[in-house]
Amino acid sequence: MTAKAWFLPMLLLMLAQACWAQAAGDESGAIELQDEAMQRDRIRAERANEQARFAQQEALCYQKFAVNQCLAEQRRARRELLASLRRQETLLNDAQRKRMASAQLLRLDAKPSQAP
Repeated sequence: MTAKAWFLPMLLLMLAQACWAQAAGDESGAIELQDEAMQRDRIRAERANEQARFAQQEALCYQKFAVNQCLAEQRRARRELLASLRRQETLLNDAQRKRMASAQLLRLDAKPSQAP
């Protein structure tokens, strides 16, 4: 068997394996994207709940004698929760950036070279 005779079947086999791996990766990627979207929705909802809670607590603080101390405590609690939500969002953004960079590298690797 000549080198050319076995090259085409091997090339077809490698392409089939790459397509199969990509299809499996796309499916798990879709699940990851769905999970990521759910996480972003959860963060958005928690942020909205915190805004509403803070507005309610702020109104209650103005009914107390020690308004400034009450407001300071509420602001501190709000800052801590929002910082935690920002950290979670940053982790999601980092994962998204890594996934996009990986996809871009795969596209570049799949692109035929323009060598003369």
